Amino acid sequence: MILSHAHLVGNGKCSQLFAGHSGTVVACNVPKNKSLHYDILSIIDEKVCLYLDKNRTTIKPVTIWCTESIKTYAEQKKLPGKWEAVYTKLHRWNSGHLAVQHLAKTYKNIHMWGMDSMFTDDLTSEMDDRIARPKRPPLNKEWRPNWTKLFTQAKDTNFIVHIPKGMQGVDYAENCCYEYH
Repeated sequence: MILSHAHLVGNGKCSQLFAGHSGTVVACNVPKNKSLHYDILSIIDEKVCLYLDKNRTTIKPVTIWCTESIKTYAEQKKLPGKWEAVYTKLHRWNSGHLAVQHLAKTYKNIHMWGMDSMFTDDLTSEMDDRIARPKRPPLNKEWRPNWTKLFTQAKDTNFIVHIPKGMQGVDYAENCCYEYH
C-alpha cells in the first residue's frame, strides 16, 4: 500500500524549518529539539548508541530503524525503543539516505528537512555538541551522488527538500524539488 507523505528531519541547521506536519515523521539520530514529535528514529552510528547508553532519558521508546549490527548492540545494552534492522549498511550513506530509501518503498511524497549538506557545504550536525567527532572530510561530495542515485531509483516518489529562501538547490533528479521558507 502506497501512503501519501512522510517527513524526514535531519540534523542540519535547517531542521528548525520543520514546524510539525501530519504524516509519519522520521528523525535522524537524537534530535536536539525536544518539542519535535517524531514516530521513528533513524540511527546507523554506533557513537549515537554510546551516547544513548549514557543518556537513556534522551530517547523516547519509539521505533528505531537501523542496521543489524546497531540493533544487536542496542539489544545487548538494553537501550529503550523497538530496534528494527531495516537497513543494509552502505559505504558513505548516512542515516538520512537510508531512511529516505526505506520510506520510498511506501510513501509517494517525502519531505526532507534539515538536510543542509544537500545544498550547502555545511556538515555540522545537532549532534556535534553531544558526540565529539573528528573533523569531517567533505562528505557532501560523496553524499550528493548517493542522493541522485537514490532519487533516480525511486522514480515514482516525489522528494521535496525544504530550504531557506535565498539558498540555491542542487539539481538531483526530476522527482526532487525545493520548497523555500
